[in-house]
Amino acid sequence: MAWSRRAPFVVGVIALIALLGAGALVLRMRSANTPANDLGARLIFAEFSTNADRVYIAPATDPAQRTTITTIDHVAEWGINPAIAPAGTTVAYTVLPTTTTNPRADSPAELWTLDVATGAKVRLAGDADLRVSPVFDAKGTQLVYRSSASGGKQSLIRIDLPAGTRRPLYEAETAFGMFPVGFSQGTLVFATLSSTGTDFFSVLGGAPPTMLFHASDQLARDWRISPSGDALAYLAPVISAERVAYRLHVAKLTGGATSPTRLGNGDTEQYGSAWRPNGDAVTVGQQPAANGYASAQTLPVANGSSTTLTPPPRGFDQPLGWSTDGTALAARSFDGTSSAAPGRETTIVIDAGQRRVVSGSGDIIYFGWMPAGATNK
Repeated sequence: MAWSRRAPFVVGVIALIALLGAGALVLRMRSANTPANDLGARLIFAEFSTNADRVYIAPATDPAQRTTITTIDHVAEWGINPAIAPAGTTVAYTVLPTTTTNPRADSPAELWTLDVATGAKVRLAGDADLRVSPVFDAKGTQLVYRSSASGGKQSLIRIDLPAGTRRPLYEAETAFGMFPVGFSQGTLVFATLSSTGTDFFSVLGGAPPTMLFHASDQLARDWRISPSGDALAYLAPVISAERVAYRLHVAKLTGGATSPTRLGNGDTEQYGSAWRPNGDAVTVGQQPAANGYASAQTLPVANGSSTTLTPPPRGFDQPLGWSTDGTALAARSFDGTSSAAPGRETTIVIDAGQRRVVSGSGDIIYFGWMPAGATNK
């Protein structure tokens, strides 16, 4: 069995988990590589093959000029699931090791970090949940992952990377799930799903969690914390004119009571949520109009005007993340008409008004971007 990357557009818990995994787990194949020497915006990504995923770095100006960093072995047909964003040159991922017998989505996975500047890998845990992306703190010194046991018990576990120690932050019995989101002022922010919808909490080791706000009576998705940790963006269902569409909301996490605000006009679907590096705006995809295509749109959190990016010739984009210098956006692009009929998928980079395909014979797994000026081996 494998996970489909198109599952983000299926309403349901399994679809939500697949979306949050950012690098969903599907059957993939490898491609060739050539050196990259551009030190501008550089994309970190992997390409799936049946027994191993190969990790690359490539310049936004020419994704085909990729440099191989390493190969990650895994049990046949199950790919890696990366952290939502890197910490400097370090990425994290969960993986089912090659020794896994009778692999399933809930089989215990290993948690690893990879320094893409040196190629060094470190195994951190063997009880991770493959379906849930780990998250770094802003300094890259803390990493949180979810561990799930039989019977519905789930644990959010923090690893102190410099010290190599680990500590459970919160444990609960749940039929739906809880998901690490990111850090705000040193505390972990996590989401919970239940029959009453989606709620966000914060927790600091040794203390009970604090509820931040109720996000939706339904299942919210695509949650992303701002670069400074002071705000949270997510998509939640909105009912308008007898239709339901996922729309962008932003909630402040600091400076007083949390009150989510809906961003953008209209009542059609929006896709993905990618913060601008300075945290002043969020980029989302838009449902195609009658002309058959729609541009991704960057919406200011406070003052300012929205801007649109170069559109696809057909279909719509689901933003994944901006480069650290704010010059390039990685996105999944679909040539269909909506989430109900997404069509074919490609991974692209939008840079200087150009749309460049990250090609490969296998599925592309997005990790994030190299910091500006960083070098690799």
